[in-house]
Amino acid sequence: MDLTQAIAEMADPAELAVVIDAAMTQLAGAVFAGSTEGQLLETAEVLERANRRFDGANSALLAEISDRGAYRKAGFLSVHAFLAGGLRLGDGEARRRRIATEGIARLSNLQGETLPPVFPATAEAVADGAIGADHVVVIDEVMRKIPSAVDPQVRAGAETQLAEVARDLTPAGVRTAGHRLLAHLDPDGALTDERDRKRLRQFGLGGQDQRLMSKVRGYLTPELRARFEVMFDSWAKPGMNNPADPASPRGAAEAA
Repeated sequence: MDLTQAIAEMADPAELAVVIDAAMTQLAGAVFAGSTEGQLLETAEVLERANRRFDGANSALLAEISDRGAYRKAGFLSVHAFLAGGLRLGDGEARRRRIATEGIARLSNLQGETLPPVFPATAEAVADGAIGADHVVVIDEVMRKIPSAVDPQVRAGAETQLAEVARDLTPAGVRTAGHRLLAHLDPDGALTDERDRKRLRQFGLGGQDQRLMSKVRGYLTPELRARFEVMFDSWAKPGMNNPADPASPRGAAEAA
Protein backbone atom coordinates (compact mmCIF):
# COMPACT_ATOMS: atom_id res chain seq x y z
CA MET A 1 0.00 0.00 0.00
CA ASP A 2 1.52 3.36 -1.00
CA LEU A 3 1.39 6.52 1.11
CA THR A 4 -1.38 8.17 -0.92
CA GLN A 5 -3.66 5.17 -0.53
CA ALA A 6 -2.89 4.89 3.17
CA ILE A 7 -3.79 8.53 3.73
CA ALA A 8 -6.96 8.16 1.63
CA GLU A 9 -8.17 5.38 3.93
CA MET A 10 -7.83 7.53 7.05
CA ALA A 11 -11.34 8.54 8.08
CA ASP A 12 -10.55 10.42 11.30
CA PRO A 13 -9.81 14.13 10.66
CA ALA A 14 -7.83 14.35 13.91
CA GLU A 15 -5.60 11.51 12.71
CA LEU A 16 -5.09 13.23 9.38
CA ALA A 17 -4.15 16.46 11.17
CA VAL A 18 -1.44 14.57 13.09
CA VAL A 19 -0.09 13.15 9.82
CA ILE A 20 -0.04 16.64 8.25
CA ASP A 21 1.78 18.05 11.26
CA ALA A 22 4.38 15.27 11.10
CA ALA A 23 4.84 15.81 7.35
CA MET A 24 5.25 19.55 7.78
CA THR A 25 7.81 18.98 10.54
CA GLN A 26 9.82 16.84 8.13
CA LEU A 27 9.40 19.38 5.33
CA ALA A 28 10.51 22.25 7.56
CA GLY A 29 13.81 20.48 8.06
CA ALA A 30 14.24 19.46 4.43
CA VAL A 31 17.22 20.61 2.38
CA PHE A 32 16.31 21.85 -1.10
CA ALA A 33 19.89 22.35 -2.30
CA GLY A 34 19.80 19.12 -4.32
CA SER A 35 16.58 19.99 -6.14
CA THR A 36 16.55 21.27 -9.70
CA GLU A 37 15.04 24.65 -10.50
CA GLY A 38 12.03 22.89 -12.02
CA GLN A 39 11.55 20.82 -8.87
CA LEU A 40 11.80 23.92 -6.71
CA LEU A 41 9.10 25.69 -8.72
CA GLU A 42 6.88 22.61 -8.76
CA THR A 43 7.26 22.19 -5.00
CA ALA A 44 6.30 25.85 -4.49
CA GLU A 45 3.13 25.31 -6.53
CA VAL A 46 2.26 22.10 -4.68
CA LEU A 47 2.69 23.75 -1.28
CA GLU A 48 0.64 26.78 -2.28
CA ARG A 49 -2.14 24.53 -3.56
CA ALA A 50 -2.02 22.63 -0.26
CA ASN A 51 -2.14 25.89 1.72
CA ARG A 52 -5.25 26.98 -0.16
CA ARG A 53 -6.94 23.63 0.36
CA PHE A 54 -6.04 23.92 4.02
CA ASP A 55 -8.06 27.16 4.11
CA GLY A 56 -11.08 25.09 3.05
CA ALA A 57 -10.40 22.38 5.63
CA ASN A 58 -9.86 24.99 8.31
CA SER A 59 -13.19 26.63 7.44
CA ALA A 60 -14.98 23.29 7.74
CA LEU A 61 -13.37 22.78 11.15
CA LEU A 62 -14.32 26.25 12.35
CA ALA A 63 -17.89 25.73 11.15
CA GLU A 64 -18.15 22.62 13.33
CA ILE A 65 -16.56 24.42 16.28
CA SER A 66 -19.10 27.22 15.82
CA ASP A 67 -22.16 25.00 15.36
CA ARG A 68 -21.35 22.94 18.45
CA GLY A 69 -20.13 25.82 20.58
CA ALA A 70 -16.89 23.94 21.20
CA TYR A 71 -15.04 27.22 21.86
CA ARG A 72 -16.85 27.43 25.22
CA LYS A 73 -15.00 24.34 26.41
CA ALA A 74 -11.78 26.30 25.93
CA GLY A 75 -13.21 29.19 28.00
CA PHE A 76 -14.14 31.58 25.19
CA LEU A 77 -17.45 33.27 24.39
CA SER A 78 -17.17 33.22 20.59
CA VAL A 79 -15.29 31.64 17.71
CA HIS A 80 -13.59 34.98 17.08
CA ALA A 81 -12.33 35.15 20.68
CA PHE A 82 -11.08 31.56 20.42
CA LEU A 83 -9.19 32.32 17.22
CA ALA A 84 -7.80 35.66 18.38
CA GLY A 85 -6.90 34.64 21.92
CA GLY A 86 -6.95 30.86 22.13
CA LEU A 87 -4.96 30.26 18.95
CA ARG A 88 -3.15 33.61 19.38
CA LEU A 89 -3.96 34.79 15.86
CA GLY A 90 -4.96 38.33 16.74
CA ASP A 91 -8.09 40.15 15.65
CA GLY A 92 -7.10 40.70 12.00
CA GLU A 93 -6.34 37.07 11.17
CA ALA A 94 -9.29 35.87 13.26
CA ARG A 95 -11.60 38.11 11.24
CA ARG A 96 -10.09 36.86 7.96
CA ARG A 97 -10.70 33.23 8.90
CA ARG A 98 -14.19 33.94 10.19
CA ILE A 99 -15.21 35.68 6.95
CA ALA A 100 -13.78 32.83 4.89
CA THR A 101 -15.69 30.29 6.99
CA GLU A 102 -18.97 32.17 6.61
CA GLY A 103 -18.51 32.22 2.83
CA ILE A 104 -17.32 28.72 1.94
CA ALA A 105 -18.20 26.39 4.83
CA ARG A 106 -21.39 24.36 5.24
CA LEU A 107 -22.92 26.02 8.29
CA SER A 108 -26.05 24.88 10.15
CA ASN A 109 -29.23 26.89 10.62
CA LEU A 110 -31.30 27.18 13.81
CA GLN A 111 -33.15 23.98 12.90
CA GLY A 112 -29.87 22.06 12.72
CA GLU A 113 -29.99 21.67 8.95
CA THR A 114 -26.65 21.77 7.14
CA LEU A 115 -26.74 24.50 4.52
CA PRO A 116 -24.76 24.72 1.28
CA PRO A 117 -21.96 27.30 1.16
CA VAL A 118 -23.03 30.90 0.71
CA PHE A 119 -20.51 31.14 -2.15
CA PRO A 120 -20.59 27.69 -3.80
CA ALA A 121 -18.32 28.46 -6.76
CA THR A 122 -15.81 30.08 -4.43
CA ALA A 123 -15.90 27.05 -2.12
CA GLU A 124 -15.21 24.79 -5.10
CA ALA A 125 -12.24 26.90 -6.17
CA VAL A 126 -10.80 26.72 -2.64
CA ALA A 127 -11.29 22.93 -2.59
CA ASP A 128 -9.37 22.75 -5.88
CA GLY A 129 -6.50 24.69 -4.32
CA ALA A 130 -6.91 27.40 -6.95
CA ILE A 131 -7.68 30.26 -4.52
CA GLY A 132 -7.22 30.88 -0.82
CA ALA A 133 -8.85 32.70 2.08
CA ASP A 134 -7.53 36.08 0.95
CA HIS A 135 -9.44 35.69 -2.31
CA VAL A 136 -12.55 34.66 -0.36
CA VAL A 137 -12.39 37.80 1.80
CA VAL A 138 -12.29 40.01 -1.30
CA ILE A 139 -15.16 38.12 -2.96
CA ASP A 140 -17.19 38.54 0.24
CA GLU A 141 -16.36 42.26 0.22
CA VAL A 142 -17.64 42.65 -3.35
CA MET A 143 -20.75 40.52 -2.83
CA ARG A 144 -21.78 42.58 0.21
CA LYS A 145 -21.81 45.69 -1.97
CA ILE A 146 -24.23 44.25 -4.53
CA PRO A 147 -27.59 46.02 -3.97
CA SER A 148 -30.41 43.99 -2.44
CA ALA A 149 -32.61 44.85 -5.43
CA VAL A 150 -30.40 42.82 -7.77
CA ASP A 151 -32.09 39.58 -8.90
CA PRO A 152 -30.90 36.50 -6.92
CA GLN A 153 -29.93 34.70 -10.12
CA VAL A 154 -27.83 37.67 -11.22
CA ARG A 155 -26.24 37.74 -7.76
CA ALA A 156 -25.40 34.04 -8.00
CA GLY A 157 -23.93 34.60 -11.45
CA ALA A 158 -21.79 37.42 -10.07
CA GLU A 159 -20.35 35.10 -7.42
CA THR A 160 -19.57 32.50 -10.06
CA GLN A 161 -17.79 35.11 -12.21
CA LEU A 162 -15.74 36.35 -9.26
CA ALA A 163 -14.71 32.80 -8.35
CA GLU A 164 -13.67 32.11 -11.92
CA VAL A 165 -11.54 35.24 -12.31
CA ALA A 166 -10.03 34.59 -8.87
CA ARG A 167 -8.47 31.40 -10.23
CA ASP A 168 -6.21 33.57 -12.41
CA LEU A 169 -5.87 36.79 -10.39
CA THR A 170 -4.39 38.01 -7.13
CA PRO A 171 -6.80 39.18 -4.40
CA ALA A 172 -6.08 42.77 -5.48
CA GLY A 173 -6.92 41.81 -9.05
CA VAL A 174 -10.21 40.28 -7.90
CA ARG A 175 -11.05 43.52 -6.11
CA THR A 176 -10.49 45.46 -9.32
CA ALA A 177 -12.67 43.02 -11.26
CA GLY A 178 -15.27 43.35 -8.52
CA HIS A 179 -15.38 47.12 -8.90
CA ARG A 180 -16.06 46.68 -12.62
CA LEU A 181 -18.77 44.14 -11.86
CA LEU A 182 -20.46 46.48 -9.38
CA ALA A 183 -20.32 49.32 -11.91
CA HIS A 184 -22.03 47.05 -14.45
CA LEU A 185 -24.76 45.90 -12.04
CA ASP A 186 -25.56 49.38 -10.71
CA PRO A 187 -23.84 51.96 -12.92
CA ASP A 188 -25.51 55.06 -11.46
CA GLY A 189 -26.22 53.82 -7.93
CA ALA A 190 -29.97 53.88 -8.48
CA LEU A 191 -30.52 50.33 -7.19
CA THR A 192 -28.99 51.03 -3.78
CA ASP A 193 -31.70 51.60 -1.18
CA GLU A 194 -32.04 52.08 2.57
CA ARG A 195 -31.66 48.35 3.21
CA ASP A 196 -28.22 48.42 1.63
CA ARG A 197 -27.15 51.53 3.52
CA LYS A 198 -28.19 50.02 6.86
CA ARG A 199 -26.46 46.75 6.02
CA LEU A 200 -23.19 48.42 5.03
CA ARG A 201 -22.95 51.11 7.72
CA GLN A 202 -20.21 50.60 10.28
CA PHE A 203 -18.00 52.44 12.73
CA GLY A 204 -15.09 50.90 14.57
CA LEU A 205 -12.35 51.92 16.99
CA GLY A 206 -8.82 50.63 16.53
CA GLY A 207 -6.49 49.81 19.39
CA GLN A 208 -4.73 52.54 21.35
CA ASP A 209 -1.09 53.25 20.58
CA GLN A 210 1.63 54.24 23.05
CA ARG A 211 0.23 57.78 23.09
CA LEU A 212 -3.25 56.39 23.87
CA MET A 213 -4.42 57.58 20.45
CA SER A 214 -6.88 55.44 18.47
CA LYS A 215 -7.61 55.10 14.76
CA VAL A 216 -11.23 55.02 13.66
CA ARG A 217 -12.74 53.55 10.53
CA GLY A 218 -16.27 53.75 9.30
CA TYR A 219 -18.77 53.68 6.47
CA LEU A 220 -21.32 56.43 7.01
CA THR A 221 -24.90 56.69 5.82
CA PRO A 222 -25.81 59.89 3.93
CA GLU A 223 -27.72 61.15 6.99
CA LEU A 224 -24.81 60.73 9.38
CA ARG A 225 -22.41 62.30 6.90
CA ALA A 226 -24.71 65.32 6.64
CA ARG A 227 -24.74 65.65 10.44
CA PHE A 228 -20.95 65.56 10.55
CA GLU A 229 -20.72 68.19 7.82
CA VAL A 230 -23.02 70.50 9.76
CA MET A 231 -20.95 69.97 12.91
CA PHE A 232 -17.66 70.56 11.09
CA ASP A 233 -18.99 73.71 9.41
CA SER A 234 -19.93 75.06 12.82
CA TRP A 235 -17.11 73.89 15.08
CA ALA A 236 -14.20 73.51 12.64
CA LYS A 237 -14.43 76.77 10.70
CA PRO A 238 -11.09 78.47 10.12
CA GLY A 239 -10.09 80.26 13.30
CA MET A 240 -12.55 78.39 15.53
CA ASN A 241 -11.49 76.08 18.39
CA ASN A 242 -7.81 76.27 17.47
CA PRO A 243 -5.86 74.56 20.30
CA ALA A 244 -2.65 76.32 19.20
CA ASP A 245 -4.26 79.79 19.58
CA PRO A 246 -5.38 80.76 23.10
CA ALA A 247 -7.35 83.66 21.63
CA SER A 248 -9.29 81.41 19.24
CA PRO A 249 -13.06 81.54 19.78
CA ARG A 250 -14.46 78.43 21.44
CA GLY A 251 -17.73 76.64 20.75
CA ALA A 252 -19.99 76.92 17.71
CA ALA A 253 -19.26 79.53 15.08
CA GLU A 254 -22.81 80.80 15.34
CA ALA A 255 -22.32 81.66 19.01
CA ALA A 256 -18.97 83.38 18.55
